[in-house]
Amino acid sequence: MSISPMKSIRYFFVSLLLTPFLLTSCEVEFSPNAEWKNVPVVYCLLDQDDDTTWVRVQRCYLSEGNIYQYGSNSDSINYPQGSIQVALLAYDGGTLKDSIAFTYTEVDRDSGAFAYTAQPVYYALTKNKLRENYTFVLNVRNTADGSLLATTNPITLIKKTSGTLISKPSITVTPSGDTLGGFYFNEVDPVSPAQASCLIQWNPLENARLYQPVVRFYYESGGVKHHIDFLCPRVSSSSSEVRYTREQFLTELRNRFQDDTTVKHYIPHVDIYLTCCSEELNAYISTSSLGNSINQEHEAFTNIIGGVGVFAARRTHLFKGMPADNSVQPGVGLNDLILNLGVGFEAY
Repeated sequence: MSISPMKSIRYFFVSLLLTPFLLTSCEVEFSPNAEWKNVPVVYCLLDQDDDTTWVRVQRCYLSEGNIYQYGSNSDSINYPQGSIQVALLAYDGGTLKDSIAFTYTEVDRDSGAFAYTAQPVYYALTKNKLRENYTFVLNVRNTADGSLLATTNPITLIKKTSGTLISKPSITVTPSGDTLGGFYFNEVDPVSPAQASCLIQWNPLENARLYQPVVRFYYESGGVKHHIDFLCPRVSSSSSEVRYTREQFLTELRNRFQDDTTVKHYIPHVDIYLTCCSEELNAYISTSSLGNSINQEHEAFTNIIGGVGVFAARRTHLFKGMPADNSVQPGVGLNDLILNLGVGFEAY
């Protein structure tokens, strides 16, 4: 797959992402007093397992003086309702198979320096419409004259290549004793031999360029079942495994509940999600993480033709449920370790 070259973007902009990825801003190279151009900022991630696909479209702006004052004005960054049309085109080879129109709606975002009330987004119900053999193009048009404001090169979805996605941990009973397979810290980390870890392995997915397993931990409080998600280290497509250490898990659990001492009970079950993304999103994340200041100039990946932003694929719903270690063996069993964290967990 080829990707568009990185561009040095000279407009100040902010993105409202409906995904867990970072906001980004870039500094201009040319005069801020240059003639204004209508430059869309577009964000869209395709996940064939989602019921709904969302698109965020806003516009760059130029200003004199304090840029935050302009950014706090919704009219500076948002297209008026009805002024643009958003469509997703599906192709099989070179043949157009489907055109999906998006509907305008509004959501509120958290308060901050930029406008945060009634933010426009566009959505379409795409369940069973994002077929893995299709390629997809996103178009943004001016409603008044039908002119194309922004478009993209075709992108492909992420495909499973094996019926067995997550191969380890397994859920078989070991022949050497009564230990049940599944999620527990029985591996020794080769980098830190004294460190116990859970080895998570998977079969690679076609077109995936970045992987991050997520451990969904379950517990009960007040008769209600809850869960929290813990992020494992992320790796590139050259690897198909990560080690999630026991200390990482216990530290994150302690931090999560350090101010919550209500009575809780450990549920010996976890779901392991395998989240991954395409080459385009991987490039966007990599370049976005290079800049940590609005005054710092850096190159940012974009594959939006006629604008800036990212159009990419990801998958977040791939998971395997399994039992988790329920042992109370002192200092070793996961149940015992959780009970002794001092954050409100008690035995049934």
